[in-house]
Amino acid sequence: MELRTLRYFLAVAAEENMTAAANSLHISQPALSYQIAELEKELGKQLFLRSGRKMILTEEGMFLRSRAEEIIDLADRTGAQLSEGTSEVHGDIYIGAAESLSLHSLALVIADFRKEYPHVVFHFHSGTMDDVYERLNRGAIDFAVVVEPFSPDGCEVTAMPSADRMGIVIRKDHPLAAKKTVSASDLYDLPLILTTRRNMNEKQVAEMIGIPPEHFNVSATGNLIFNLAILAEHEIGAILTLEGLISTHESSLLTFVPLDPPVTRRLVFACKQYRPMSRAARLFYEKVKENFS
Repeated sequence: MELRTLRYFLAVAAEENMTAAANSLHISQPALSYQIAELEKELGKQLFLRSGRKMILTEEGMFLRSRAEEIIDLADRTGAQLSEGTSEVHGDIYIGAAESLSLHSLALVIADFRKEYPHVVFHFHSGTMDDVYERLNRGAIDFAVVVEPFSPDGCEVTAMPSADRMGIVIRKDHPLAAKKTVSASDLYDLPLILTTRRNMNEKQVAEMIGIPPEHFNVSATGNLIFNLAILAEHEIGAILTLEGLISTHESSLLTFVPLDPPVTRRLVFACKQYRPMSRAARLFYEKVKENFS
């Protein structure tokens, strides 16, 4: 597959019309149709369903689109990094981050860094731990900010200075909501909603909180905290989570109650060992280590 062909494919996927895509690419429609047909022939997969003039992605086409976007992005970034000047630092830094209040400490470093290097642009991808780590492994991001415990397979890891409290988010009309803190025994048999993590199973979560397995009651799991908040509002369970990730303002049906004894989780800043970095990324990593070491 050539980069040019992937760009053609992405244009058709975006326009959903061969003629419109050809116009945007400034090539003839027959030439574009030939390129797409050759790509499908090369892959042995049908990438589009033709419905009149509309081009609709197949399941294989949707998979290729996600990969093609990453490939084109990586190629463009590589070209930009190679063409960087030596007198002035500029470029793009890509960071994947799990959601946490502790990101305030990283934001302070970024603000300080951009005062010195104002032409560097930061791009954030917020996602689950698994999603962020996968992107780091693929090279789609330069750095990952993830919550402990973290298995640093081939990674350099720098611990960030602050830590987030863990507790439950529960409806305000639940008896536990009136307490200042909750203990492990308060959570015995209480339906709990967990955020999913590939490197941490339910047994490990129970041990971390101090709940015997026979009293650990999981009612739901999920990877998007917004959706889990809706489940909690409908009394499906209490969300076991870090403080500050779910809005518990005055008009909210939910409130956060921390665990006692306290359970905290620290963020770590990670990058792949031995992976080449742009000049901007190298300087930023040095700044991070200087501030967090």
